[in-house]
Amino acid sequence: MPFFKPEYLLPTAAFLCLTGEALAQCPSTRFAERSVPGTPLLPAVTRIEIENPSAPSKPYPAIPGSPVDRAQTTGGVVGKSSLTLIVTLSSDVASGCELPFSVYDDAGPTINHRQIASDAVFPAFYVNTRPYLRVIANGSNQVRLTLPVAIRLGTSHIHRHRLGLSTPYSNQTPETPVPFEFQNNPVRIASIYRVGANTGPAQPGERVEIAVKTVEPIDPASSDYTVFKTNGDPRSNALKVRYSLSPTNLAQFPSLTNGSVAAFAPNFADGSSRLPIIISTPTPANLTLKSTTNLAQIPRVPTRPQLNTRPAAPAATDAPQSLVVSAQLYTESTSEGGETLSLEIPLN
Repeated sequence: MPFFKPEYLLPTAAFLCLTGEALAQCPSTRFAERSVPGTPLLPAVTRIEIENPSAPSKPYPAIPGSPVDRAQTTGGVVGKSSLTLIVTLSSDVASGCELPFSVYDDAGPTINHRQIASDAVFPAFYVNTRPYLRVIANGSNQVRLTLPVAIRLGTSHIHRHRLGLSTPYSNQTPETPVPFEFQNNPVRIASIYRVGANTGPAQPGERVEIAVKTVEPIDPASSDYTVFKTNGDPRSNALKVRYSLSPTNLAQFPSLTNGSVAAFAPNFADGSSRLPIIISTPTPANLTLKSTTNLAQIPRVPTRPQLNTRPAAPAATDAPQSLVVSAQLYTESTSEGGETLSLEIPLN
């Protein structure tokens, strides 16, 4: 069962206590011929502000006049993974009525047209559903809409989108949607380290556990994030880690079946995600035995082919004395991004 945040879910229980009179006051979200006569139309969005968690009485403007006035998120991070819009409507809406919002790209058509940029920023659950876009009215002309924001890796990016309420399914002409803007910051890797008190050389066959931490804790809800590529294909936006080994023949990942990528699962008290590796015995390749003959003492004549000295086989001290494990954050929708951290493990 996917992990959902309460504020992302449609509180359908509210419908159970609605009376027939209250239902008739709700704006129509269906085709006009199926609506109850006298049903009001959906109101227009007239203003947007963005909640400021650090100063609730001073929300951010929808379009900032300066960088300090711009709302910021860090998609996928606890307490920073969503954007709450304070939406003012053109009229009051009866308490308990459902309001279906739509998020549009900064420019372009709004009806029967894919919103490519928005599909890549505001994730869906169950591949193609966004329950957080349906809000229950409270009897006033103002509602709050909480939008989860997709995980980003590498660098920050400023996003601009538009919000509207009218839906093509009600045969209404959508009003001009209102723009809003925010900055989404990347999830960053903090450290990679060896778990346990043993910091000495690892032995062949030994199981070594590697831990990776992020700078800020990851929101469990982000494990269900799905976004859409330009061609419409869904891609998971869940945080993962891409690991690499050097030299590659000195260890292996026994728990990975998909190469070197593992889900970031912060299931430990320190917030780390862990992965075991098994130390293996390196197999020398292309070793050549050292000749015991002093080639310099072989007589050389003009017609005799010259012998080239072969390199000596590597001594035991030439074998790799350590293993380097590297880690970089990754999602299927963004690929790798951000800093790569490495850990050197001495070998015996």
